[in-house]
Amino acid sequence: MNPTSEQSGDERLLTFEIAQSLYALPISGVVEVTEIEEDFAAIPTLPAEVGGVINFHGDALPVLLARALLGVDGAEPKTPMQIIVITDRLSEQARLGLPVDEILGLVDGPRVNARGSDPVAERRSMDGRVAKILDPARLVAQAAGVIEGRFETAS
Repeated sequence: MNPTSEQSGDERLLTFEIAQSLYALPISGVVEVTEIEEDFAAIPTLPAEVGGVINFHGDALPVLLARALLGVDGAEPKTPMQIIVITDRLSEQARLGLPVDEILGLVDGPRVNARGSDPVAERRSMDGRVAKILDPARLVAQAAGVIEGRFETAS
């Protein structure tokens, strides 16, 4: 009998690219990967280069661009846009949309060891590249901070 990821201490990671950099996210923090054809709607006082909202199954889902959320230069959303819908793992509800350039697939790896408050929980070698492993809860918290910071700046 093969041990499951839970029993072995491994977890499944969704790998993707943003601006030619490799990222991964524990699949437990992914609600869905979706593709949208239209631009997202603006959030009042939030500049378009930061993000907006999309209709996600009838709810408004904030979408933040990688340059605003992760400080990634050269990340421009394409049309159609692939968006990873992320949860903070404290609930099953969608909390954030992150546009990505390309979904690469799923890999098994050691459980992520998150320390500090940076959304990049660790860096790990994958297929000859260094992957930035994101922590879903920190990513959602970072997004909230970006949005709240923009609202405070506008006040």
